[in-house]
Order: sequence, then C-alpha cells, then structure tokens
Amino acid sequence: MIGLNFQQNISQTIDLLLSPRLLQMLKVLQLPYAEFIEQLNKEAEENPVLEVERCDEYVEFLRYLTSDKSIRKEADFSELAGLENFSRVAKTLEDHLLEQLEFEDLEPQQKQLCRELIGNIDDHGYLLAYPRLRDRLMEQFKVSRPTVDKALSLVQQFEPDGVGARDLKECLLLQIRAYDFDSEELAELLERAVGSQLEALERQDYKGAAEALGIAENGAKEIAEFIKNNLHPYPGAKFGGEAKMVIPSFAVEPAGRGYKFVNLETRYGPSLKLSAAYLKMLDDPKTDAKTRAFLTEKLRRARELMEDFAKRSETLEKIVRKIIGTQADFLARGALWLKPLSQKSLAGEFGLHPSTISRSVAEKYIQTPQGLFPLKFLCPRGPKGLTAARLKALIVGLIGEEDKSRPLSDAELSRRLKEKGADLDRRTVAYYRKELKIATAAERGEHEQPSQDPGR
Repeated sequence: MIGLNFQQNISQTIDLLLSPRLLQMLKVLQLPYAEFIEQLNKEAEENPVLEVERCDEYVEFLRYLTSDKSIRKEADFSELAGLENFSRVAKTLEDHLLEQLEFEDLEPQQKQLCRELIGNIDDHGYLLAYPRLRDRLMEQFKVSRPTVDKALSLVQQFEPDGVGARDLKECLLLQIRAYDFDSEELAELLERAVGSQLEALERQDYKGAAEALGIAENGAKEIAEFIKNNLHPYPGAKFGGEAKMVIPSFAVEPAGRGYKFVNLETRYGPSLKLSAAYLKMLDDPKTDAKTRAFLTEKLRRARELMEDFAKRSETLEKIVRKIIGTQADFLARGALWLKPLSQKSLAGEFGLHPSTISRSVAEKYIQTPQGLFPLKFLCPRGPKGLTAARLKALIVGLIGEEDKSRPLSDAELSRRLKEKGADLDRRTVAYYRKELKIATAAERGEHEQPSQDPGR
C-alpha cells in the first residue's frame, strides 16, 4: 500500500517538474538552431502580440553563401564575423550517428558492431527485427549476445534521444532517461507509466492509470501531457530520410594571438519584440472584454517566450565560453589536444543541473579553426586528465623516439608519461599499446617498428 506521504510528495514533484512553464523553457533551450527558428515563426503566426524580426536571415544567408563557390570568393568577411571558415555540411541520420560514434573510444570490433547497428536503423530512428540482426552479428563477428547488446546500448545513448529503440515503449523510455530528472521517484514513475500504462494513457483512462500507478488522477493526466508534448515517437523524423544542413550556433576564429568568439544566434539570428499596436489596443478603454482577455493571454505567452529566448542565449553563451576557454590547445593544435571536460563539472561550476547542461549542448554546433564540431565533442570524457586519444598519441610519440636497440618497456613508458603529466600505470599503458597494435618492447627489439597512427 502506498502511503499518503508518498502520494503527496510525488504529486508535488509532478506539479513542480512537469509544469508546462518549466518544460517549455527547457524545450527552447534544447532545440537545434534551425528548429528553434521554426518554433519562433510558428509562435509569431499564432500570436499577434509577438513580432519576430530577422526571423530567417541567418539560415537563408548561409544557404546563399554556400550555394556557389564564386559567391564565397566575392564575400567581404570583414563584415561577416564567424562565417569565414564555414562550409556547407549536410548530414543524414546515419551520418549524424556515425559522427558521434567516431568520438567514442572503442576497440575496433566494438566500433564495427556499432556501425552495423547504425546502418540498420530506419528513417524513423528505429532498429526493427533486432533479434534476427543480433544473431547475424553474433555469427559474423564471433561474439556473444551480451557483446552485441552492449553495442546497441551505446548507440542508444546518441542523439537524437530515443534513437535505436526496438519499439515505441523503448523509444519513450530512452528519452525519459535522457531527461535526467532531479527526482529519481519521478523518473521511476514515468518509466512505470510508459512501461505498463501507455495504452491506458493513450485512451485517456486517467483514473485507471492513476490507480495502477498509485497516484492522483490529475497526476496521470499531467504525465500523459508530458509524454505528448515532450517525447517524440519518431526520433529520426527530423532528418526525413534525407540530408539536412547543419547550422552552427557559435564560431571561434583566430584574432591576433588569441581567438574571437561569436555567438552566431544573437549576431545573425532573430530578435523579438511586442507589437506596439496591440499593446495600445490593450491600454485602450474602448477595447471590449473578449478582445482584452484574448490579447492579455497572448501578451503573457509572448513575454514567456521572450524570457525563454533570453535565457537560452544567456545559458548557452555562458557554457560555450567556458568550453572554449578550456579547449585552447584543441583550437590551436587539433582533436588530440582536447582536454576532458565533463558536463557534470560544468553543471557544478554554473549551479545548474547536469540535465540542463546536456540539453544546452545537445545538437548544437560550433565552427572552429579545426572545423565544424558538435559542442558535445568539446566535452569529452577521459582518464587521468587527458583524453584517450591524447594518451595514445603520447605513447606513439614516445615509442617513435625510442632507441631502437633498447625499446621502452611498458613500465618505462608509464614513468615517462608521468613526467609529461599523464599518471598511467603499467597495465593501462599495456592496454593502450595493444589497442594501437604496437608490439611489446621485446618484440620491437627483434624486428617490429611502432605504428605511427594514434587513431582508434
């Protein structure tokens, strides 16, 4: 029997964390730039009090700028901050997933398994007929069922949330887990609702669903609204089976001895304002009650959207400036010089929840001197204060410089790495050396030369 205190606490939690106002703010924060523009245009069409200026100038200009090489050659980039290094990049859903896969530090076989799984994901984002596919991959790669399942679990962590699901319920569950709610009780409740009461919620049997979940009927209705308005049954639909243009939200360009940061969304994107004509109508005592009520509601909605718009800009810029400040070596020297930067550490620094950081960097791109990258790429995980790619590069460098008549043992490599600030023990050095397909010191001394490729 579920106690009254639990029911009261979970009801309060539902009211707080599933409130339409909070969810709307988070949704605006999470949207990729192009979808954000679509949302603003839609809001402006439905709300006469809201006016959007420059609503599609940036997206349309990028299309124009990259449509022909001659246009690019003639452009005066002194007036186009942040766009000088931009080139047209179109991605399909498969491209998008494979790009994320390249950022993962995996053994070759595990990476190839992931590629095979990604290649079988349909345009809606689903992996259908998985049991048959798993059996084929087990036979093809001579691996166990858990090994294939582990590869699928990794792919299911990629963007867009819910991708790689085998059915609708799993798709929604993956998206709920990606939300990373503050309340474990709420997350567990939502998972139970999707797992056992999705059909009841779909037919609006809120009383039956509430009784089964042990919550108030209104809570079941709020859960249904959350699922309807915030979870997508077809996560791959935004690609539409075709390649779509990637629109960067930020740019970093060399400037003297340093770098210039440009918030492309605020520099070239839309600006919002309230309609002076309708505000005047609201103040006019001759305006009838029905019209006044309509405009009052539209004004409330317009102000909320303007607040969310400003919050998006403020939050994103704060996070990206910190990321860029941390990754100066990457900007100058390339991906091997990326420093580990967890979203959890960013959350702690700014007093935000990790889920807010996750939504902020999700599906956002930044143009850098090294190319166009997802923001998440600039927040890599890594042991011992360095990324796995950087550690491998250091090992390759040390072996490349060794005395061929006296090759370095794993223990000696470990000692020299510590001198460079990489505190790796002998076993970890041996693990990375094997991943690089570099022979042992004894074998190198006999006949083999070290590989010069630090790639995974």
